[in-house]
Amino acid sequence: MFSRRTAWHLEPDLLAARRDDCLDLTISNPTAVGFTYPAEFYRRLTDERSASYEPDPFGLPEARAAVAAHYAARAPGLALDPAAIGLCASTSEAYSHLLALLCDPDDVVLVPQPGYPLLRVLAELAQATLVPYPLLHDGHWSIDLAALAEILDRTPRVRAVVVVAPNNPTGNYLRPHELPALHALLAPRDIALLVDEVFWDYPLADVPRPTPVAAPSPCLTFVLSGLSKVAALPQLKLAWWLALGPPELVRAALARLELIADTFLGAATPVQHALPHILAATPAMQAQISRRTLANLTHLRDTCAGSAVSVLDVDAGWLALLRLPAVLDPANSPDLIDAAWADHLVAHARVLVQPGHLYELPGAHLAVSLLTPEAILATGLDRLLHAVAEVLA
Repeated sequence: MFSRRTAWHLEPDLLAARRDDCLDLTISNPTAVGFTYPAEFYRRLTDERSASYEPDPFGLPEARAAVAAHYAARAPGLALDPAAIGLCASTSEAYSHLLALLCDPDDVVLVPQPGYPLLRVLAELAQATLVPYPLLHDGHWSIDLAALAEILDRTPRVRAVVVVAPNNPTGNYLRPHELPALHALLAPRDIALLVDEVFWDYPLADVPRPTPVAAPSPCLTFVLSGLSKVAALPQLKLAWWLALGPPELVRAALARLELIADTFLGAATPVQHALPHILAATPAMQAQISRRTLANLTHLRDTCAGSAVSVLDVDAGWLALLRLPAVLDPANSPDLIDAAWADHLVAHARVLVQPGHLYELPGAHLAVSLLTPEAILATGLDRLLHAVAEVLA
């Protein structure tokens, strides 16, 4: 009765089921960990204009202009054409529209590994084939460009390469040399570049932050982002894509995307009208979040120094990766030492963390959310380190 592409393994998440009696170090929902705007901000989210319905496939012109102004504020002098911006309900919906634009069934999309598991589900729903390309870690994360080139050479029907910058969970921005290298690899092959920048506004280190928005692109490029991360407002359900690249390719893409977007009309009218107001308020919220994420990362590094737990380098985002000793017996999770550690910490420390294999990270890695309230993270980390020390004793 059901489609093969939805034949997923749907076992319950046993760790999540035990969330209530643990210190939860995994929450990535900013509205659940104390980040709120002033009451007046929320009162201004609707007005009398929201009583009328003004459908536009790519979103209301004033809202698209607000997105263009948002990027101009990021890079003074940058002028984006609002006509090449499309609004939708989420970056997941943006991915779905772009995969529909670019891929026939069984066409290939390359995605980073480690990476976010949502991309695999979106590709399966689009009947596209996902092929990973590796990220290198030599103290810092970067794209393995040589491996990516080899994958492109041997893999037929590649239609797009996804870059997440900063990547989730590794938190690396694009390196300055990577964007021109990607252009050189993709443009001759007529392959599109999709760059997901949802965490771009949350640096954790003083490093360059290259973006395709500020650089001419010889290949068709789409940049994705949205209010879920930019404004810490996932409940408002508004995201966007920007189309960049050779004008003839952009025009052809927009003509097709217009019908795709018109089929769904996912962006709600009230949030589109409120978008200039929302984006004007985001710097204060981003500063508030950055203070916590930086404080938590500093505490992680200071507290783990000299212990058996190390904190991997991270450029940006809301996650930190911990490396633990590969000493537990993963009897119930073959080859998944990280899952054994996550189970052990729930059972013996009452601490909930994410095992790294959820992001296709090998070895004994755990992910913790830097959005966690500072006191909770500090207590949870003390419990984690105590539990690790007991195992090693």
